[in-house]
Amino acid sequence: MNGWQRFGLLLLCCFMVMVCYPDYTSQAWSFIGIRIFLWTCVLIVLSLISNILNLYKVEWLNKLITLAFLVGVIYSLLWFFPQKDNVTPIEKIQAGKIPTVDEVEHGIKKVTFNFDFVRRNARREENFINQEMDKNKVKQEIKKKVSEQTDQMIEALDIQVEEEE
Repeated sequence: MNGWQRFGLLLLCCFMVMVCYPDYTSQAWSFIGIRIFLWTCVLIVLSLISNILNLYKVEWLNKLITLAFLVGVIYSLLWFFPQKDNVTPIEKIQAGKIPTVDEVEHGIKKVTFNFDFVRRNARREENFINQEMDKNKVKQEIKKKVSEQTDQMIEALDIQVEEEE
């Protein structure tokens, strides 16, 4: 594997940890950014050493380096990823608490972008773009705003159509 493929594995590992353990604190994004930066620096050093010593020509050694890199990334993410309950993901795994389908779906909602801009009153500790909402209440709010705007437009048209005396 080359450096770009290893970097892709790094991003995939970070994404998977954030999806599988979605109860992270607000510091998690900073943590992930710092981890990506640090492991990218390690990748650069590994690539330089590999190119200087021509290690990329030895297939099994290249795979061993990639495996060691992957184990290091997963280890650092699972042992130190900040959670709201102050229990690291590796401690949860050791206790037999494996992520459920609901947690993974919630994690996917937290890390993806939703283009629904109708939501209001977002709390700071939650992801403000993907907060839960009552769809009937939103429909009523939309109908109310549309009716207000149409009333204003009708009034504006009435003013323009008034007859002169």
